[in-house]
Amino acid sequence: MVTLFGMLEMNKRSLFTSQFSLQTTNHNISNINNPGYSRQEVLLQSNIPTVTAKGILGNGVTVNTVRRSTAEFFTRQIREETASMGGWEMKSSTLSHLEVVFNEPSDNGLASCIDDFFVSWNTLASHPESGSARIDILESAKTMCSMFNSIDQSLDELGGNIDQQIEEGVALANDLIASIAELNTMIVETEGAGHSSGDYRDERDRLLKQLSKIVRIDIREDEFGSVDVFAGGVNIIHRSETLPFEAYMDDTGEITKMQVRLRGQNVNVTLSEGEITGLLESRDGYLQDARQALDYLASSFITRLNDLHNMGWTPYGSGYDFFSGTDASTIRVSEAIIANSDLIASSYDGTVGDNSLANDIVALANTCISDTDPLTLNERFETIISAIGIHSANSESMLRNEDMILSNLEMRKESITGVNLDEELVNLTRYQQSYEAAARIMTTIGELIDTILEM
Repeated sequence: MVTLFGMLEMNKRSLFTSQFSLQTTNHNISNINNPGYSRQEVLLQSNIPTVTAKGILGNGVTVNTVRRSTAEFFTRQIREETASMGGWEMKSSTLSHLEVVFNEPSDNGLASCIDDFFVSWNTLASHPESGSARIDILESAKTMCSMFNSIDQSLDELGGNIDQQIEEGVALANDLIASIAELNTMIVETEGAGHSSGDYRDERDRLLKQLSKIVRIDIREDEFGSVDVFAGGVNIIHRSETLPFEAYMDDTGEITKMQVRLRGQNVNVTLSEGEITGLLESRDGYLQDARQALDYLASSFITRLNDLHNMGWTPYGSGYDFFSGTDASTIRVSEAIIANSDLIASSYDGTVGDNSLANDIVALANTCISDTDPLTLNERFETIISAIGIHSANSESMLRNEDMILSNLEMRKESITGVNLDEELVNLTRYQQSYEAAARIMTTIGELIDTILEM
């Protein structure tokens, strides 16, 4: 039966619906510059009609739900490309630091120091009795050793910085894992009560994207709206339950490596892509390769020079090592040579004016390091620089490619889920007019009720 109070109730719902729609539109406009926000849309439906003897009478409109715009395909692709980009960013950063450490080509880098060292020996070969030539050799050797030591120290500092970045990345990943688990609970509770959880889902997607940059993840959503998150095949988030990571030093092998495992469990996690993987590969790959190559070069210098110089003779003695130490961190000019540069030999038998030993040392610059290594000392150093340069150029290229792909995916996703200001302004006008019409009907119904009361 149609009554004025029934019409009043129906119109009240109409006012609420228009107001709710206006609020949602205002929420969209307010978040137009909020990255990661997904546009929300109010879905309306007719109320259950009233069946009368005269026919079916409508009972107005009500809010069915608030729908959140989604683009799951692009969201998943963005997470995957973000993980790849995060890994390449860390690799590119490490390789850039390595280029700075070696500082080649340069007039004051290690290559220049090596050249100066052999030039000083060539001067002694031309003037085998010269004391100043021996002092020049001593000073150039000390400079070269200092350069080896300095590069090795810089590599150690870079390694320490990478270790710290890995630990910070693991800590941030654990924070994100905990926050995502909390949002799982909030989404399940909200949607279980029949309400929209669009803002919670946006926040969860934002955190999942951040987590995917640190470590590549796979996502599975259940029927309740909660997501299971997998990393390296391990279910690190199941509803509100989490399995956090921890980083540790693994010294069981010949080289101490940094590994990631589940906290409190002796279970390593094999991560793929992401910043942590990029840092681990940089630490135990590029950085370790550079350190081993530098140590090999320093060791070769020590061995080849000492083998020859031990056979030399001077009026002040014979059989002296020119260098001490075993690698780039410990290479030094021997204490005896530093104390007396006249111990630097130029001949094998002490003949006055003989330069045979000096010539053989000069020849080291152009002879292979050993029977198993056909490269010269200079060429071996060039391979270190070339390898770093090639890897750096490749990482920069991959980084640019990932950035282009990610930008394209973000643009496509934004076209689906982003807020269109023109569309929202149209909706604002439409809902405003609907609200004003409902308010006018409300006024009319109020006047009719007053008329009845006055009668």
